[in-house]
Amino acid sequence: MSGQVYTYPRRVPPLYRLARAFRRASVLVLVLLILFTVSVIYSTSELTQSSSHVGSFSVAFGSNGTMILAGSLTLNNPGFYPIQALSLEARVVNETGGFLGTFGYGPVSLGAQATTEFPIELYLPVSATGPGASLLVETQYLNVSVWGNATFGYMFPASVTLQELRHWGAPFDHLAFTVQSPDPNGSIPVMLSFQNEASLTEAGILRISVVAANGITCGTTSWPMNVAPGQQFSQTQPIALSPGCSPVGGTVTGEFVTPAYSVPLPTEAIP
Repeated sequence: MSGQVYTYPRRVPPLYRLARAFRRASVLVLVLLILFTVSVIYSTSELTQSSSHVGSFSVAFGSNGTMILAGSLTLNNPGFYPIQALSLEARVVNETGGFLGTFGYGPVSLGAQATTEFPIELYLPVSATGPGASLLVETQYLNVSVWGNATFGYMFPASVTLQELRHWGAPFDHLAFTVQSPDPNGSIPVMLSFQNEASLTEAGILRISVVAANGITCGTTSWPMNVAPGQQFSQTQPIALSPGCSPVGGTVTGEFVTPAYSVPLPTEAIP
């Protein structure tokens, strides 16, 4: 009589179990990489369509003989990952392409789904000539170009570019010194006119001089003023001329003076 036969489950070799574990882990890693890549692509598309922008500029004058262009740069990161090691450089030119200045930031970080505002301050020497002079007397649009480099999604290099036109309100917009016909008493009426398109109130004294073609000052006068933003100024004053000093072919020079600063204004020729 034969005995009962017992069967035992076959034992899986250790190498086979290890290979199966690696296959499962590989599938899991692949799925995670696909999800990460999709999220990075989505975040990148959101970033390129974000509402980053440069705000409007305002003007201020410093006691050290500078004009201060103040504004802000807003960067928005709507993605799932932070922007790291962000370094920015920017260049500002006036409406005719004259270079005004640069500013930079970084390296800084911008968190995921966060918005950060960076202050902008450009310091320009106050001068009646050069590209900065147009900011005194011409309301215009300034061209702001921003570019930079960063790391996105912890490992991907990224670049940032932004170009915008920002409105600039001139404190002495359309400044004009209108020299009229001389009076019989030897004085010459001069009309001063401009519009304050800046964000500050112009409280001080505006002095002008009538200078002959040979460089000799024929006479001077001044206007006390307190011109609010958006207000127009137009007044005429007579200037007593020195005997024998002819203003024909000369110039009118102006300067706005306050206790804190003085601003030379562009020179205007006398016909």
